[in-house]
Amino acid sequence: MSYLRAKTVEEALQVLARQRPRVVCGGTDCYADPASPARTAHWLDISQIAALRGIEAGRDQLRIGAATAWDDLVHHDGLPGALRQAARAVGTRPIRLQGSLGGNLCHASPVADGMPPLLALQAWVELASLRGRRSLPVGDFMLARRQTALAPDELLLAVTFDAPRRGERSAFIKCGQRDGSALAIVSAAVRLMPEASGAPRAMVSVGGASEVPVRLAALEAALASCMDDSTLAVNRIRAAPLEGLAPVDDCRGSADLRRHLARVAIERAYLRAVTPGADMETDFGMMTETHDEAA
Repeated sequence: MSYLRAKTVEEALQVLARQRPRVVCGGTDCYADPASPARTAHWLDISQIAALRGIEAGRDQLRIGAATAWDDLVHHDGLPGALRQAARAVGTRPIRLQGSLGGNLCHASPVADGMPPLLALQAWVELASLRGRRSLPVGDFMLARRQTALAPDELLLAVTFDAPRRGERSAFIKCGQRDGSALAIVSAAVRLMPEASGAPRAMVSVGGASEVPVRLAALEAALASCMDDSTLAVNRIRAAPLEGLAPVDDCRGSADLRRHLARVAIERAYLRAVTPGADMETDFGMMTETHDEAA
C-alpha cells in the first residue's frame, strides 16, 4: 500500500497520470465501503489542497471547490436554499465537517444528497488532468450507480452554477428511515425561477428512485404553467405519472414505496420553496417515513 497527501493540484494530477490511485478527501465513504481497494492499492489524499476548497460567490456565478466540506455550505448565506438544506441533511455534524461535496458526487450513489439540488440548479463540474481541463453538466457526470464520467487520470476541481436570480427560490426534502444521519430512501429538489425575459420555469429533480438522480422534464413543464397557483401545482404533482423514474425493490424499500415517497418529497419541496422564510426552518426539510421499508 502507498499513501500520498498532495499539496497542489499539479502534484495530484502528476500522481493520477502515473499511478491511477484511489482518491480520498474526507474519507467518509471509503471507511464504510466494503469494496474499498486492498492493502496493496495506491491512495491519493487531496484534503490539503487549498485550491480545491472554498466558495467563490461572483455576481453571476457561484463556484464551490470539490474539497469544500458540507459544513461550509451550511453556513454560507449566499447559497441557494436547496443546496444549504441538502448540506444540513448530510449525516451528523462530524460527517459534515469531514465529508466534501466533490466526494459525494464522485462516490456516485443514487441517493447522494448533493445531486438533486445541483441538478435543479443546472450545475456544471470542472474536471482536470495533465491532458487539459473540461466542463460538463452535472447531469452528465454520474453515468450509473458508482460510475461517473471522470477519467482515471482526472480530478474533480469544482462545481459551478448561476447565481440565484432575484425572486428565485429552491428547496430540498430528504425521506429517510430516521433523521439526517441516515441515508435517504428518496430525496427531491425543486427550484422555482421567476419570469424574466421568458415564461416562469420550474426545475424538479429526484434521487433514489432510479439508477441515477434525474430531472423530471414533463412535471417541470406542468408546474411552469401554474407558478402563481400553488393549489393547482400541488394537484399536478399528485396526478403526474413521474416519467423518468425507475425505482427498484431492495432491502431498504420497495419500488412502490420509492415512487410514493418521490411524489411526497416533490410536493413538500415545492411547498417549502413557495413558503417565505422556509429555508430558515430548523427541521432542514427532513422527513422520516415509517413505512415497511437507497446510498
